[in-house]
Amino acid sequence: MLGDAARRAVLADIGAQVILPTLRSFAERSLEQQTALEDWATEPASSEARSAAQAAWAEAMVAFQRVEVLQLGPAAMSDVPGGEDRRDLIYAYPFANRCAVDEAAYAAESVTALTPIDAMGLGALEWLLYAEGPQAACPPAEGVDVLTARAEHAARIAQFIRAQANVLQQRWEPDGDNFLAQWSEAGAGSTVYARPQDALDALSTALFYTEKETKDRKIACPTGIGATGLSCDGKDVQKVEFPLARVSTPAIRANVQIFRDVFTGLNGGMGMNDLLRGIDRDDIADDLLEALDATLAQIDGPLGDFETAVESIESNTACINASSSRSGEPACALHGLIKAAMDIFRTEVVGALSLATPDRAAGDNDKIHGWIEPALPRVAAPVAACSGPSGHCRFGGFSDSFRPADVRGHPALHGHGLDRKAVCRAQLSLQVLGV
Repeated sequence: MLGDAARRAVLADIGAQVILPTLRSFAERSLEQQTALEDWATEPASSEARSAAQAAWAEAMVAFQRVEVLQLGPAAMSDVPGGEDRRDLIYAYPFANRCAVDEAAYAAESVTALTPIDAMGLGALEWLLYAEGPQAACPPAEGVDVLTARAEHAARIAQFIRAQANVLQQRWEPDGDNFLAQWSEAGAGSTVYARPQDALDALSTALFYTEKETKDRKIACPTGIGATGLSCDGKDVQKVEFPLARVSTPAIRANVQIFRDVFTGLNGGMGMNDLLRGIDRDDIADDLLEALDATLAQIDGPLGDFETAVESIESNTACINASSSRSGEPACALHGLIKAAMDIFRTEVVGALSLATPDRAAGDNDKIHGWIEPALPRVAAPVAACSGPSGHCRFGGFSDSFRPADVRGHPALHGHGLDRKAVCRAQLSLQVLGV
């Protein structure tokens, strides 16, 4: 089997054996989470109910970490084929606004698709489940019981997450909206993907999550190794993905494992490696598989608790050396191992299969700088698209908060009207360049 027929066969197996089971699993965990959080809401003072709710949240979160690496189709942003922005309604990492979460809890606000993404989802649940006492910056009104308000709001968020998990699953189910057919029949009846290569490009772009989010944001930044576009100054355990729940190790593992599952295929089905073997590039397939397995072995062995490993880093020099040698400081060695795997994917796999890459993977400051000029001529209603005084930007692969008024007032942008995406583009350019 060669050419488009082989590509479609691989897509069909990945869709049926990897993507759909992943969505089903998260939907199941989200129901268990909802049940546990509703139980906690009925007895907020019960330490047993709270612990059970925390455990159910952790299971749901780890299940979603597999979905995180599959931001394609309905889970993807709405400006890509098939995208419906559904991922952000469930988990909007790295965005988090703890005061907004507490204020919504104290006011007993409902949770809808219009709720700001930094005040909802699985990230907000971490705060509600693990926080102790009120925040000085946003205290409750007189008479509000903090623990009760948080438990009840956690239940509302869990209910919304469960509903969104169901929608996302049904989008793919053969007896639902059957996006699985759109995926599997790319170039042969699909109205979303004109060619199977287009679907593979979407998959490739999604897999770069493991490079730019898992490797850079989740590992390189808190260890102090640093990464382009991120503010990282020495080791900082507060920059891990879950500073309160301290469940970064299973989350990182889930990111790497789903990458491997897509690459190898599951349950006897084909994966991306079969496309490489079909063009006699077994060497690339074997090298990447070896690198992924080495990364997983580090996670399952020397790493232990990622947060503890970060706190134990002796020095930035020792960390950088461990990354380079892929041994020594466990969290830093993990960075070196996952970097080795992602380097093979970004260069050799992408090159051999002619796959697309997101802008964020280029590591090209000239390209980032070049975002400013194309953004300037765009004129449209700028701030109306944003909810509240701040918005969120996920454009070109980078993620960050932005304040439209601040960005539009920057001297480099003086006199230009900018729509929401142009504001995002300019903000990230200015941030990364430090101008």
